[in-house]
Amino acid sequence: MKKVAILEPGAWGTALGILLSKKNTVNFWYEDSVLSVKIDKFRENEKLPGIKIPKKIFISSDLEKTINNANLVLVASPSFNFRKTLSEIKNFKNLPPLLGIAKGIEKETLKVPSQIAEEIFGKIPYAHLSGPGFAKEIIRGKSAKEVIASRDEKFLKQLEELFQIKPLEISTTTDLVGVQLAGALKNALSIGISLAEAGLEDPEIEKIKRGLIYLGLREMIKIGKVMGAKKETFSGPAGLGDLILTSTSPLSRNFQFGQNLLLDANKMRRDIIERKITVEGFDSVFALHKLGRMYKLDLPIINEIYKVIYKKTSPKIIVKNLAGLIK
Repeated sequence: MKKVAILEPGAWGTALGILLSKKNTVNFWYEDSVLSVKIDKFRENEKLPGIKIPKKIFISSDLEKTINNANLVLVASPSFNFRKTLSEIKNFKNLPPLLGIAKGIEKETLKVPSQIAEEIFGKIPYAHLSGPGFAKEIIRGKSAKEVIASRDEKFLKQLEELFQIKPLEISTTTDLVGVQLAGALKNALSIGISLAEAGLEDPEIEKIKRGLIYLGLREMIKIGKVMGAKKETFSGPAGLGDLILTSTSPLSRNFQFGQNLLLDANKMRRDIIERKITVEGFDSVFALHKLGRMYKLDLPIINEIYKVIYKKTSPKIIVKNLAGLIK
C-alpha cells in the first residue's frame, strides 16, 4: 500500500494523513470545493490548528482524481456522515479496500460503520482503526496505542505494516464489531462522566469518577456481549484505555460537551443538531439507549445521559443520579 486517499479528513484524519505521507503518497478529498481550495492554499485544517499540511499531500474536491490508483481509501467522516461519504464512492469500479476511523453508531439504523459499508458494497475488505489519543498531541510526537480491526487477516497484516509509523503503536484484532462499539461507547459514556465531574463539589469526586469509568466498562461489556464482540476488546486500549482518556481530558470534544451541558444544555443541543460542533457521542447515546431497550440491558449511565440530552432532564438532577450510582 503506497497510495492512500483520505476522504473528509478532520483533525484525526489530517493527522493520520500527515504521518502516512512520510512514506506514502497521500491525497485528501473534501466534498466542499470552497473548503478544499482554502485548505490547499493555507495548508491548514481549522480542526487541527497550528499544524501545517505538507505540500506533497494532494488536496482536491475532485473525487476521481483523489481515488485514482489508490491502494486504500481511508474514510475519515464522522459516524453521522459516514453513509453519505460512502454513497459518493459506491459506483467506483475496482474500489480499493476501506479503512474507517469514526467512533459512533448510526442513529437511525443502529449500525456501526463496517455494517454500513457491507450494506452499500457487499463483501469488500474493510478495517477500522480506534484507540486513545488526540490528533494534536500525536502529530507532535506523543505515543498512542491504536487498534486496527478487520475480519480479513491478509488486509489486517497490510495495514499493520502501513501504520508502522512513530509515534503510533499498533495492535490488531479480528473483533471488528467490538472495536467499533468500544469507540462509540467511550464517546457516549464520557459525556456523562465529565458532566458528573463538572456538577459535583463532593470531596470524593475522583472516587466517583473512577467508579463511573468502571461502571461504564461493565456497560460496554454488556452491549458487546449481545452484539457478538469479545470481552477483552473492551478491557484494552480501544475500550477502557480510550474511555479513561476521553473521560478525563479537556481536549476531548465529548468531555467538553458533558461539562458544558451544565452551563447551557439547550445551546449545546442546538449547536450539535445544527452541526456547529462535532460530538459523535451525541448520536451514539440515542442508538445505545435504543439497543439497551431492544436487548433489555441495564445501562444506568447511558440511560442518564439519554435523559439529559433527549428528554431535557435538568443536568443537575442527572449529576445527582450519576453520583448515586457509585455512592
